[in-house]
Amino acid sequence: ASTRVHRMSVHARSHELHVAALPFPSYQGTQAALRNMIEARASDARAVELFTYGVSGYAHSPSYVWHRTPQAPAVSLQSGPSWAKVALDARMGLQLVSLIRKAKPEVLIAHHVEAMSLACLFPGVPRVFFAHTDLGAELPSYAPQRCGLALGALGRGLDRGLCARADAVAAISPALAERLAALSGKRIQYVPTPWPLPEPISAAERADARHKLGVAPDTKLALYAGNLDAYQDAQSVLEALQLLAAERGLPVTLLLATRSEPRAFLQRAVELGVAFRTHTLDGEPVRRLLHAAADCAIVPRAVPGGLPMKLLDALARGLPCALTPCASAGLPLDDCAVQAKHDSAAALADAVARLLTQPRLRSALGERARGYVAAEHSVSRFRDALDAAVADALGVAAQR
Repeated sequence: ASTRVHRMSVHARSHELHVAALPFPSYQGTQAALRNMIEARASDARAVELFTYGVSGYAHSPSYVWHRTPQAPAVSLQSGPSWAKVALDARMGLQLVSLIRKAKPEVLIAHHVEAMSLACLFPGVPRVFFAHTDLGAELPSYAPQRCGLALGALGRGLDRGLCARADAVAAISPALAERLAALSGKRIQYVPTPWPLPEPISAAERADARHKLGVAPDTKLALYAGNLDAYQDAQSVLEALQLLAAERGLPVTLLLATRSEPRAFLQRAVELGVAFRTHTLDGEPVRRLLHAAADCAIVPRAVPGGLPMKLLDALARGLPCALTPCASAGLPLDDCAVQAKHDSAAALADAVARLLTQPRLRSALGERARGYVAAEHSVSRFRDALDAAVADALGVAAQR
């Protein structure tokens, strides 16, 4: 199925076909980033088309051409590899043949490794590999530890091979661009994710949000919003909060917002004596309510993958963030967030303590965080960076 909206082109720009082998749209971070990117391209009066799985987390009426595979109920909305997704990727490859023949795109932008693997089937079309994560680092987290070394080597081989096959490579974070450049020996273009800037959260809205959630005004409330996959290292949040209560006498309630199955995670919270409240991570009204109620957001990461969209979401709302170095993804956040000294629960506890015991610091960081997102993750910054990657791909393809 395709949704088509006619637009007049006011500039001579390339006709782009974006391919992403994932459910779309959904509330996961990668899908939220992808939606912002495609809408930013479409709003610039350029010819943009998107091809994704025919699996969605919510209804969507796009302002661009959107192609989908047939519905596939067996495919989960959750992240991570599965045999059902492998079968659907093969189906996407077959459908992409006719789609390229009809759409005749001037450049194919492949988001993540599955889509780039499909793009390699079409050497006649200039290709931009848009890397959303480091597969060599992330892939081992989905399997038993004994498989880690082999899966890490496989992931690095795929990352290197796909970079080599691309006419240009874009990366979602500065740290990922640096790692892929070292791995592949190619120039990697960092492309900042465009992110909307909501209205700031007022003190009155915060009080109202706490009232609606049944949270006392003096309760220390820390938000973790996102999935519970191993690479996220959400367990370190529980360990950090347990340390704050046991060693510093600073009890903190965890506000867990997720669409993952939380049973094992919450059982661990009970074992550690960490108080918690849970909510399903849903649309914007719920997201705003949870961010308004929280004193801070906690953003850990176990492996140097891509960019945690939960981080951009919290920064854009002016919610102070405590994060691990791995989670920063190389972004220049020294002036607008508290970064732990190293990737450990103890260091993360220190960062959370700084935020929760210094109200003035929280206020200053919240204001600077919104300024950072407005400047560094604007639509214009995103467009210019992706335009540079597309220009590289067209130039390489022309020489070839």
